[in-house]
Amino acid sequence: MKLQLPPILDFNDQTNTGTLFDVRDGQSYPVVKIGKQIWLAENFRYLPSLEKGDPYCNSWVYNNDNSYLDKGYGRLYDWDTANSIAPEGWKLPSNKDFQELIDFIRKDNNLITDEDKVGSYLKSIDGWEPCEEIVNNDKYGFNAKPAGNCTNVRDYKYNGYFSFFWSATGGNYSCPRYLVLDNSFSDYDGNSGSSYKRYNGFSVRLVKD
Repeated sequence: MKLQLPPILDFNDQTNTGTLFDVRDGQSYPVVKIGKQIWLAENFRYLPSLEKGDPYCNSWVYNNDNSYLDKGYGRLYDWDTANSIAPEGWKLPSNKDFQELIDFIRKDNNLITDEDKVGSYLKSIDGWEPCEEIVNNDKYGFNAKPAGNCTNVRDYKYNGYFSFFWSATGGNYSCPRYLVLDNSFSDYDGNSGSSYKRYNGFSVRLVKD
């Protein structure tokens, strides 16, 4: 078995922010504490490979354009790969993890209904197509970018409009659960009529285990 070195987390309890350094590839990510959870404040961009001993290695950059990595959009992963790439001490969030995040934001901002635009508190201030109904304030530094997705035939869609995040919580086999962030933060699974499958490419946003 290949030894996986633990990542280095430099965290400031005064500001509730810090940096995660992934020793596997030398990349670093901003992190932020929201409620009791510590999240990456940027989409994951680790490039898995069979040579490094990763069990899955299906990931892509939007439109095959590496400039999207420099803009903070991260890589897009299929579901099996998304479940295999977290460094030690971190994980692909479950629906329960996402719900804890959403519930904290609702309580912290006295939001009552789904129409109260939870998404505005998580969306990055820039990068999104204009929407008259909502102003993105990224109140907690989650910095969600509208990275879009890609299909099984590598058709790239919705950059600028939606964030698609894989959930570790299983749905049916062909389509596990995922969440879509626009003005709200909605949960979907294989029984919801979605056309998306486990081999689609979505973003990964890790949470501390």
